[in-house]
Amino acid sequence: MQKAIPSPNLTAVLALAALADLLLYRLGSHVFLPSQPAWGVARVLSDLGLFMSNLGGVLGVVLVAVVLLRALQGDTIFPRSMRITVSTIGLFFVMLSTAGVLALPVPDRFVAYLRISHAFLAGFVAAGLWHRRCPVRLKLAVTLFATPIVLQTATLFCERMGWSPALVEQGTRMAQASAFAGLLLSWVLIPPRPHRRFQVASMLAAGLISVGLLSLAMLRYFGLAQIVALYGLHFDLPVAAGLVGRVYAVMVVAAYATVAVAAAACLTGDAAARLLGYGLLLLAATGHQIVTTHQTVFSLCGLCALALGAVRLGNTVPASASIRLAAPDDDLSHQAPDAN
Repeated sequence: MQKAIPSPNLTAVLALAALADLLLYRLGSHVFLPSQPAWGVARVLSDLGLFMSNLGGVLGVVLVAVVLLRALQGDTIFPRSMRITVSTIGLFFVMLSTAGVLALPVPDRFVAYLRISHAFLAGFVAAGLWHRRCPVRLKLAVTLFATPIVLQTATLFCERMGWSPALVEQGTRMAQASAFAGLLLSWVLIPPRPHRRFQVASMLAAGLISVGLLSLAMLRYFGLAQIVALYGLHFDLPVAAGLVGRVYAVMVVAAYATVAVAAAACLTGDAAARLLGYGLLLLAATGHQIVTTHQTVFSLCGLCALALGAVRLGNTVPASASIRLAAPDDDLSHQAPDAN
C-alpha cells in the first residue's frame, strides 16, 4: 500500500508567522529598524516582517473559518445548543477580520463590532470546552486565556459609552492580571506529563535559557525591556527602582520562563501536545492587549488550538482501532474525533 503524503501543518506555520509578527514587525520594523530602511539587511528584515505579518493574518482567517465550520459539524468543542449562535457570530467575525487583514476600507465602528464578536467567540470556546470530556486543568487554562479578551472588550465598550473611567481602569487591570495568571500557570495547566528524557531536558534547557536572558534584560537593559513590553506585548513595565517594580519584573520573568518551559514540553510531545504548544505560542505572541486585527485572529486561533488539543487528550481511542499512514494530526485545520 502506498504511503500517504503528509499535509503541511498550517497551525505550526501560523505559530511561526505570529512569532515573526511579534519579533520582526511589531518590534523590528516599529522599534529597532529605521522607518524607511535603504536596501540592505534592514530592508530585508522589514519586508520579511511585513510579509510574515500579512501571511499570518490571511492564514489565521482561513484557519478560523475552517475550525469553526468543522467544530460546528463535528460537535468537538461547541454543544448543539451553541451551534446557531456560534455560526452566526463566527460568520460575522470572519467577514470583519478578512476586511481588516486585507486593509479594506470599513467604518470605524466595525472595529468595535470585530472586538465584540471576538469576545463572544472566545467566551463560547471556553464555555463549550467545559461541556467536553477533557482534563480540568486544560479547561482552566482556556478560561484564563479567554477572560482577558472578554474583559478588554467590555472595557472598550465602557470607554466608547463614556462610562466611569475608574470602571475602565479596573477592567484593564483585571484583564492584565488574568493574562499573567494564564502565563504563570501555563507550565502546570497545559503540558501533559513528560514521558521521555528528551522532553525533560528540553524543558530544563528552555527554562534556564529564558530565565537567564530575561533576568539579564531586566538587570542590565531595563529600558530596552520596557520598550519591548510596551510595543511588542502591549503592557506597561513600571520602573524597577521601587518594590512594586521589582516584584512586577520578577513576575514577568517567571511568566515568560514558564511559557518557554510549557511550550518546550508540548512541542516535544505527541500530536495533541504539539497542538497545545502551538496554541500557547499563538496566545503568548499575541500580547496582553489586542490592538490589531491580526492579533484578534492569532488569539482566537490559539484558543481553538488549546481547546481542540484538550479534546484530543480527552479522547480514548484504542491503538489498534486504525492504522495511521499520514503524518500525526497535530494541525488545527484537521477535525478531532468526537469526545462523546
